Amino acid sequence: MQSPARQAAWISNLILLGSRAAHWSRLNADRQLVVAVSVPVRDFAAALIGCGWMMASPAPVLPPVRDVALSLSVDTPVRAVTQSTVITENFRGVDLDRGRLNLGGYEWILDKVDALTPIPHPTTALRQPIIRPGVICQMAGMSSDWAARLCSPPEDFALIGTLSWLRENTNVFLARGSEREPISSILLPTHPDAATWSTRLYSALKLDDDLPLPESLQGVVLDGTTAAQYLAAIETKVVIAILDRSIADQTAGENVVQYYNSRGNPLSLKHDVRWTPTPGIEALGFWIPL
Repeated sequence: MQSPARQAAWISNLILLGSRAAHWSRLNADRQLVVAVSVPVRDFAAALIGCGWMMASPAPVLPPVRDVALSLSVDTPVRAVTQSTVITENFRGVDLDRGRLNLGGYEWILDKVDALTPIPHPTTALRQPIIRPGVICQMAGMSSDWAARLCSPPEDFALIGTLSWLRENTNVFLARGSEREPISSILLPTHPDAATWSTRLYSALKLDDDLPLPESLQGVVLDGTTAAQYLAAIETKVVIAILDRSIADQTAGENVVQYYNSRGNPLSLKHDVRWTPTPGIEALGFWIPL
């Protein structure tokens, strides 16, 4: 049974931090924003910041499906979105006379495909029921051009921490009034069965195997003490470290201060980032040359 929704100022405050950080990344090409956020407990903090980042991401502008299909070479990996399904497959061809699009040997009615785009990496043949925009996506203006967002979502954000914890946090709901929407619909986290995804999830315990991170990443949240130890190894435009005050280990906080003292340049979160933490949340912000 779902528990009743609770309203709390820190929820919208952390979402706002993600949004402001995304704007920073677009305005500062040669600087990395570092924000260390100290919270009483870190439940949901990383996922909420991620929601703000996604809400600030503009919808992609995709050419008409027919134009895309005519420009593709056979066997190009593609993602297609219909009114009911998201598909990743290899493009096999288009028959304009019959109005058919061939993906992996299966034909789709061309006019029923709402969005189509090549994807830059090899794909596994997957089909996934379409995710419908909920109350939060609608409120944030994300529901417009929804097919384009699902077809070509940004792949510029990552959460690093304990994978089971991160997945659990992305499966909770945000609510407005009596309506709810799962955070996973906003973040579109990576999953082996996902035909479309946006937010990469990394295990902090295995991060050495994933470094260096993809160049497409613009923002990263380091969730917890183990993840925060990699602060100096992250070269994205934005890196936000979540520090949990309920844990006695102060190593992560000491690492942040040492990093600031050795490389950091001061900034005002209030004036430069346009974000002020709510009571109970403490934060330190600075920038590093890229």
